[in-house]
Amino acid sequence: MSGGPAPELRPLVLKFGGSAFADLDGYRRVARYAVRRHAEDGRPLVVVVSAMSGTTGRLRQTLDALAADPPAPAAAMLLTAGETVSVALLAAALDAEGLPGTPLPAAATGLLAEGPGDRAELVSASPRGLAAALAACPVAVVPGGQAVDAAGRTVMLGRNSSDLSAVAAAATLGADTCELFSDVPGVCTADPYLVPRARTLPRIGYEGVRRMSRHGAKVVHEGAVDWAERSGVRLLCRPFPWSGAPQGGTVVGTGPAAAAVVVRRDTDVWCFPSGPRRRSAGARLRAEGLNATAFDTAAGPCLAVPSGTPGAARHVGDARLLDGLCLVTTLRADGRADHTAVSRAEAAAEARRRHALLYPDTDTAPGPPVPAAVKTRSPHSDALTGPAPTPTETEHRA
Repeated sequence: MSGGPAPELRPLVLKFGGSAFADLDGYRRVARYAVRRHAEDGRPLVVVVSAMSGTTGRLRQTLDALAADPPAPAAAMLLTAGETVSVALLAAALDAEGLPGTPLPAAATGLLAEGPGDRAELVSASPRGLAAALAACPVAVVPGGQAVDAAGRTVMLGRNSSDLSAVAAAATLGADTCELFSDVPGVCTADPYLVPRARTLPRIGYEGVRRMSRHGAKVVHEGAVDWAERSGVRLLCRPFPWSGAPQGGTVVGTGPAAAAVVVRRDTDVWCFPSGPRRRSAGARLRAEGLNATAFDTAAGPCLAVPSGTPGAARHVGDARLLDGLCLVTTLRADGRADHTAVSRAEAAAEARRRHALLYPDTDTAPGPPVPAAVKTRSPHSDALTGPAPTPTETEHRA
């Protein structure tokens, strides 16, 4: 990008996923890391934060226990609360470490979106709010996945969209790199929580990681990849805590494609009486900004739709839900995608089998092996809602 401040004066943009905040000490660890990076690089920081691990899912459960198809503005107000909490907690942790951080609401980030409040599309980004915050303070703490609409209302950019906020901030501030920290070593050839032999890719092209995201891999938000490619922002996908080891993580930019296996456990599989009815339902879902993957099974033409999609049953019409199934996809480096529906209980074994076919010789597989991974959920993720709704409570709602 041309113009703007010299590279050495442009801010560092760092995004931390919810796994970094599995406990309250996570906010202290991120704060200490931010202090170190600020001291080493001598540059202001934009730190984009997700909700603490498990919070958004719990908020979604609570909302679903009250209403089967809640209005988008209400959903947006509730589901953005987790990131707002993280902003406040990290700003407090930074202050305790001696580095002032300005907590910003969505309205001060310069991100403008349009569409339904719980899955709005980011349409523009202005540097004014972030630049003003950084002029007054060395760190701006930004809620991930949030923007405002034309009426000034806070909207949600969809699930797992903190990447998008970070990349848009980097692009509008003229940064050439955006660093995305999560609980895996980088972009992997499969979900390491399911496939222990998954490998970390040292480099991958924008289109390669976009395909993985489009097919359900929780690597980098698809919209974030689009913004990064258009703006020339390189992405560094890294684990947190970050050791600073050379060649660590994954660089996303100009690079090769890659073969991978993707498991979409959080999908519902709907079977249609005919191909035309499936196409019609897919068009209705896309018109609502909802992703659906078409594939065929012995039972007939199917669509895989993310579980919990608001109003999904209304869009799929007379389709039959194949209960208990989810989608496993093999993505090949030449662009082909092979889908199969399996039971959720068998998904991990099927993913391991498919990965072994893609990479039969681990000595020649790309990148280093991924350390064994264990999913965590913050013990504080119930702070906003209390315990999870019981089946009886859900039945009473119905």
